[in-house]
Amino acid sequence: MAKNVLSTIKERLAHLPKAERKIADYVLAKPLDVIQMNAKDLANKAKTSPASVVRFCHSIGIGGFTELKLALSAQSNQWTEDHYTDILPDENLARIKEKLAVNTTIVLEETNETLSDEVVEAAVTQMMKSPMIYVYGIGASYLVAMDLRQKFTRIGKQVIVSQDQHELVAAMAIAETGSIYIGISYSGEKRDGIKMMEAAKKWGLKTISLTKASDNSLSRLADISLQTAETNEALLRSGATFSLLSQLYAVDVLFFHYMTKNYDGHVKNLELSRKATDVYDQFS
Repeated sequence: MAKNVLSTIKERLAHLPKAERKIADYVLAKPLDVIQMNAKDLANKAKTSPASVVRFCHSIGIGGFTELKLALSAQSNQWTEDHYTDILPDENLARIKEKLAVNTTIVLEETNETLSDEVVEAAVTQMMKSPMIYVYGIGASYLVAMDLRQKFTRIGKQVIVSQDQHELVAAMAIAETGSIYIGISYSGEKRDGIKMMEAAKKWGLKTISLTKASDNSLSRLADISLQTAETNEALLRSGATFSLLSQLYAVDVLFFHYMTKNYDGHVKNLELSRKATDVYDQFS
């Protein structure tokens, strides 16, 4: 599915010229109204010119105003006017569920667009060959690192996750040849995450980053750069909801694609690990 047009506008908003930004602001505020307008109507509402409307469409990767209206109309069931906003005072439960469902659908669709098949293939190929995987993430990214460890250790892959940088660096310094380091950070700009990536490269590990889709420091350092949707969460958010979802989804994509490479063997390991927990539960 094509990327959500409102998300594209939000991502490019800060880079638009002043006249086009006025148009963007109006489209974001009243997308349903824009569907019923012509280019002159929108220009009048945004206090700019029809030529600026055309330039705005081109700036967001759309051929013209008619195409913009078609995109808005086609995707109108996927967004609300407060797309990516956080909860509001006294907001009712039905509205919260609706908002979460819409935003979850959008962020997963957009992550499918940004998570390159070729890059996923390259990452899985390296993971298949590696004797050990070292993973680092802080905050919400630590939860993603732990999810990656839980999934891959159940099929027999050796994965070490630690928030103790000294412990992890010491382990990487004596890592077996061919080992991998995976650095997880939504922004790709956390100082500790960048230092850990630099350390992994110094000790000769193959490196993989998992960040949002942007030109960020962690991605530039990594041998392989996995990127998820830029979620545009509210500044005063209640939690890293959608960025976390996009990263967890990326781990699932890696895991399931990895599973296909030796399906029978991996399924056997999953069954053995499940039985092991059943046996443990029987101990007094």
